[in-house]
Formats: sequence, structure tokens, C-alpha cells
Amino acid sequence: MTELVPLVAVDALPDDLRAQWDATARGGLRDFIRLMAHAPDHFRRYNDVYGQLRFDNHLGARVTELVRLAVAQTTRCQVCMAGRERGAVEQGLTEAVVAEIGTADPRLMTPAERTAVDFATKLATDHLSITEADKAALRAHFTSEQIVELGLLSVMCLVGRFSMLAGLEEAGAGL
Repeated sequence: MTELVPLVAVDALPDDLRAQWDATARGGLRDFIRLMAHAPDHFRRYNDVYGQLRFDNHLGARVTELVRLAVAQTTRCQVCMAGRERGAVEQGLTEAVVAEIGTADPRLMTPAERTAVDFATKLATDHLSITEADKAALRAHFTSEQIVELGLLSVMCLVGRFSMLAGLEEAGAGL
């Protein structure tokens, strides 16, 4: 694959991004920081908004992680697909649950989780395929605030499309 843009050299990272790079163990995430360091101010703002949507929302860690992974499957971003948020794992997110994303009849997800995953997948792939029945299911399981959070989280996770196009990779996956 042809390189889209080179990664910023580690020793050329701004101090705050270098600290973030140092604190990150996963190679793909480290490369993501180096890629995004080409626009450090925008990346900082992205991190701030994404971090709040992902870790300080009204959805719960398990729903949030299922939504994130559902979008990651649509983007085919290895870096996004590889990680698992500890809080979601503590709430019972297993690889068996993750494997149900995109299946016709997921049995390990709650109805709310199925609704959130279906919504995120459709929003990420073909937003016009979201039906009135899908909207009714969202309203049945989530508050208006949670629905907005689902939409914003799904959109923010689409950055994985750029990561994939940039050729970022991640060894291993799972818990």
C-alpha cells in the first residue's frame, strides 16, 4: 500500500503528544498519535471531544464499546478493532458478544445493545437505511440525550476510515 502521509518522528512530537505516545502500549495507537501529530491542535480537540463521548456518556461502557466496535467493523480499522475498554469487559463484554456484531440474531446482547449496534452500523454504512422502526426502537431503549450521544460517538469513530486508509495496523486483538 502506498503511504498516504509519513508518520511524525517520535522525537518531533509536541510534548503533550509525546507523553500520550509514551503512555500508550499498543503500536497501532502509537502510530495513530504520530499520524495525527501532523495537525496537533485539531488532534487535541478531537481527543477531547472523543474522550468525553467515549468515557463520560450516559450509555454505559458496554454499549459504548459495542457501538465503537460496530463502527470499527465498517471502517475495517485494525487499530480500532483491536482494543477493548476495561470497563466494558468488567460489564461482561466478551469476545463471544463482540462476535455477534453484524449477525442476524445476536443472543448475548440485550435488546438495547442490539438496537445501538444496528443504529451505529447503519449510520456508518448507509444512514438512509435507518427506518422509522429503527428510530422507534432507539426511542424505546434510550433517552433523547443517549440517542444524540450514540450518533455523535458513531460519527467520531468514523475516524477509523482515515486510519485504515493511512495504512495503520495493529497486532493482536481482544481482551
